[in-house]
Amino acid sequence: MNNTAVRVIVGVVGIPLVIALAVLGNYYFLVFCAVISFFCMNEFYNLFESPQNTFSGFLKWFGGFSFHKAIFLLINSLIVINFYFEHVNYVLILYFLMFVYLIIDEVFKAAKHFEAIGTWLLSIVYISTPFGLLSLMGSDKFINLFEANYAIICMILVWASDTFAFFGGKLFGRHKLAERISPKKTWEGSIIGFVFTLFGGLLIHQFFYSDFALTEFLIIALIVGVFAQIGDLFESHLKRSVEVKDSSNIIPGHGGVLDRFDSLLFSVPALYIYLYLKSTL
Repeated sequence: MNNTAVRVIVGVVGIPLVIALAVLGNYYFLVFCAVISFFCMNEFYNLFESPQNTFSGFLKWFGGFSFHKAIFLLINSLIVINFYFEHVNYVLILYFLMFVYLIIDEVFKAAKHFEAIGTWLLSIVYISTPFGLLSLMGSDKFINLFEANYAIICMILVWASDTFAFFGGKLFGRHKLAERISPKKTWEGSIIGFVFTLFGGLLIHQFFYSDFALTEFLIIALIVGVFAQIGDLFESHLKRSVEVKDSSNIIPGHGGVLDRFDSLLFSVPALYIYLYLKSTL
């Protein structure tokens, strides 16, 4: 079975499961966001830190384990949970504690790599914060406030962007989009993905939220369509910088969890900012 067929099968099985958890919402969706964030953080860590040798088969698959890694995974999970409960002050405290820990760790390490502080701080902005916001957007309180489940809307639009950009590029791709970062991505695939994201926003409005203004969903689709592709390119750049093809091989046909959710990591904060500003202006 070729890679494309495996990719389609995984999507057909996985997407309805994720949607079901988002429909259930609240703690079910919070657990999903926390687990996916945990695996994304683990893969991010392994990209920049050589996996440690271990006799355990599971830990080898996991990329080894250390106190340093445990701190990252713990703080990541706590940030996601505190976003869900809207404990913003606790989130800021966790950001600060991570910063202090990194400074202390760098001071007492034998080999000095000051730029590592920026890399590890990036991880909580890049991974923990978006999944925390996504868990919040899937809560009853947020849904009742905005009268729409923007967690599901965002994920569907991101999947539309990824899927049609992938197949559009395979079928019609001729001109390279960013060859230095991702040789397979093309302008044709990017444009097709963006157009179908807008079309997805139109369909969501038509079938589920027709009481809303159409322009509202076209704006949301535009935001997601742009930032989904930025997120995809950014993760490709991360992998290129450490010379790996996939963040891991845990998902057949897709690579790693971070590979599968990279577009969401930029789309969720962008959509949240839009919704927040719209609600306060």
